[in-house]
Amino acid sequence: MEMFGRNAGSIAILAGLLLGFFILMSYQVNRTETVSAVEGTVHTLTSPAHRAVSAVWLTLTGTWQRYMGLVGASSQSSRMRERNAVLERENSALQEAARENARLRQLLGLRERIASPSLAGEVIGREISHGYQGLTVNRGSWDGAQRDSAVVAPNGALVGRVVQVTATSALVQTLTDPESAVGAKVVRSDARGVVHGVGGAILELAYVNSLEDVENGDLVVTSGDDGLYPAGIPIGRVNRVAPGAPVPDSPPVPLARGEGALFLEISLNPLVEVRQVDYVLLLRPLTNGE
Repeated sequence: MEMFGRNAGSIAILAGLLLGFFILMSYQVNRTETVSAVEGTVHTLTSPAHRAVSAVWLTLTGTWQRYMGLVGASSQSSRMRERNAVLERENSALQEAARENARLRQLLGLRERIASPSLAGEVIGREISHGYQGLTVNRGSWDGAQRDSAVVAPNGALVGRVVQVTATSALVQTLTDPESAVGAKVVRSDARGVVHGVGGAILELAYVNSLEDVENGDLVVTSGDDGLYPAGIPIGRVNRVAPGAPVPDSPPVPLARGEGALFLEISLNPLVEVRQVDYVLLLRPLTNGE
């Protein structure tokens, strides 16, 4: 009996534990279903607002990202423009340095070819107003510059002559100055005259006899007849030949290009643009007998 009583108590305890377990499980299931129902109701009520807020947020974040992208692209584009500007300036500087080196090499080559002593100089000033056209060179009496020195460009063409010298600089009267005058000749026919400026880019070859043979394209050089410029320095090429004005009351001249005209009207294109010359050679002035 005592053994049966102990077994019955154990069974009762086991049955009680099983009942409690089933009750707990039932509560958990019911609670889960209740919570799920509540969550579903809340989700149903808040879902439209959540979608609206999400859409607005996505729009704002997308707009901000695009804005930041544009800011970044603009900043990058600005940096690229600045870099391109720097590269362009550097490229221009390199090109100018290359051109300057070429001019200097040309000037040195010319100096070696010229038999007469010469002095290289750089143009540091220009005067093209008040009917006068001149250049200032950074060579003066201290450097050996002298008045009446012929001045030539790196290509060997005549620029003008020195008319004034200070201790540190020389003033050059250019060919294009109306007061300039250079003894000249046409290489092909040896027709001789005087070249002078007219205040512009064109030169005139005056006092050439109307019977002389002169054609467009003829090369004109210094003749040396004036005693100032060495003979043979290139000046320019003929671009126009016409009969000069007839002399009043003069008889017709046989075989002349124009009746009564003593001289031809001849225009030249100079071989150097004096306003663009940067470097020059000053040749030693001629002396008696040279």
